[in-house]
Amino acid sequence: MSRKNINSLSTAKRRELGIELLRIRKRAGIDGGTLGELLDCNASTISRLENGLSKVEDGKVALYLARANATPTELAELVALDSRADDGYQVRPHPAGFPDELPIIDMLDRESTSITSYDPMEVPSRLQVEPYIRDVLSRHAHDEHTLGAAVMTRLSRHPSSLQPPGSFTFYISEAALRDNTEDPAVMQQQLTHLMTVSSLPHFRIHLVPADAPLTDIRTGFTFFRHDEYRPVLHHQLPTLSLFLEHETEVIFYESYEQRIAGFALSRDETRLWIKARLAQLDHNLRD
Repeated sequence: MSRKNINSLSTAKRRELGIELLRIRKRAGIDGGTLGELLDCNASTISRLENGLSKVEDGKVALYLARANATPTELAELVALDSRADDGYQVRPHPAGFPDELPIIDMLDRESTSITSYDPMEVPSRLQVEPYIRDVLSRHAHDEHTLGAAVMTRLSRHPSSLQPPGSFTFYISEAALRDNTEDPAVMQQQLTHLMTVSSLPHFRIHLVPADAPLTDIRTGFTFFRHDEYRPVLHHQLPTLSLFLEHETEVIFYESYEQRIAGFALSRDETRLWIKARLAQLDHNLRD
């Protein structure tokens, strides 16, 4: 993507708003032309709004939602979203360690043609198996009442569940595959899954050795890319997520991505490491 064209591309905020507006309109059974007449605009304007390609004047989103029979909660949330500054910095709160249900996450998962993740502490969420998910979320104080639904939501975010298929690159720290669970059987299942998916053509899984000089990169991040949209970086904190599109931030994290890639093992080397670690776990579990 040409750097000089990045500012002319659709933003994640506009696309997130548009997807929600489209969902509500379709639920109401109103076509774009009819809604356009109600809002004193044409169907093309409605289409551009729903596809995140344009911004309407103040008050138009609230009127759109009212005409499309949005709920009071939807009205409040989407008017608030529309009023936020679209300056390349978006913040979304979420339950501890669990951003999976954010609409912007669902949108980015499904529209991106490539996704690159790095996590210095855990297996990236899109590669986690059910026992590992339960183990991770339990540490964030999720109880049994919410855990089952959270597990299903996270599993639905696996790349194999997303269409169209894209290119997925995962950098996994050695520490995440050695000391991240108290139950060796959980790690055994997780490593077996990694061994399986690492052979798929659209998956690139790379181990980052424990001695790689990356101690300044202390939190994970995910890059979402699409030829027609700005790159979006998801930076997850315990109870909120940052979504960054500003060119300065993108360049900064791209340099991190390049550093990580420079120290990571190749795909084949990673598979050999996983195979050896599995053999070690199998031996320990038999003893």
